[in-house]
Amino acid sequence: MAEIDLDKLDELQEAQETQEVEELDEVQEDQEVPEAQETPETPESPEEEEPVSDKEKLMRSLVSDEDEADELTVEGIRQMLDAAPRWFLSQWKLLLLCLVGIFLYITNGYQAQMELMRESELESELKDWRYRSITRVSELTLLCRQSQLEQKLREQGDSTLTPSKVAPFIINVKE
Repeated sequence: MAEIDLDKLDELQEAQETQEVEELDEVQEDQEVPEAQETPETPESPEEEEPVSDKEKLMRSLVSDEDEADELTVEGIRQMLDAAPRWFLSQWKLLLLCLVGIFLYITNGYQAQMELMRESELESELKDWRYRSITRVSELTLLCRQSQLEQKLREQGDSTLTPSKVAPFIINVKE
């Protein structure tokens, strides 16, 4: 039943579009005719108008540019809900494109967040290695000092190395 109603809605839309095109053609023809030769239009009699159904009212309210305050009835809402699946089926490519865009946006955000976490982790590891390096250099410098070497040699009992008691002699070279 919903498919039959939707087919009728499509037919009504097509009829309204052709009617609007005919009205536009008439308006253009009226504009081409000089004012002196205008023919008075005969108003349509109310007997010729077809009875307007709720569906036609709904379609006219959706298509028209006028701001008419139509009452929303349960039947009108039901008709809109019946037309919604058809709209989604006709717009499936656009909806799929939107979903793909949303998916890419979310995954890009997660990926950027993971990269920031990895970067902060690597920076803290680098800082730790720098501190270890500075500590090792300090320990090596301390161990390599002449006084420290002499003290270690004395503790081990090696007496061949002794500090010189004579001051260094300075040699002046003439050029």
